[in-house]
Amino acid sequence: MTKGEAQLATKQEKLLKLREADQAGIDLSSPKAVVTHMLAQGDKKAVLWFYKKGSVEFDFDSYRKLVGELKAD
Repeated sequence: MTKGEAQLATKQEKLLKLREADQAGIDLSSPKAVVTHMLAQGDKKAVLWFYKKGSVEFDFDSYRKLVGELKAD
C-alpha cells in the first residue's frame, strides 16, 4: 500500500478512529498521543490518513477540524 492509497479514507472512517481514541481516554488535543495510540493498536494505515497527501507532513489543520467536529457531536 502506498501513502496515496492511505489517503482514500473517508471522513467517517477518520472520525471513527478519533472516536475510538477518545473512548480509550486518549487526549485528542495531542496528535502525538493519538498517533501513538493508533500505532499501539497496530493501525499504521489509519495513522497515514492524518498526513498531507504526497507528503511526510502531518496535516494539523485537517486533524483539528475533525477533532472539532467530533467534539461538537
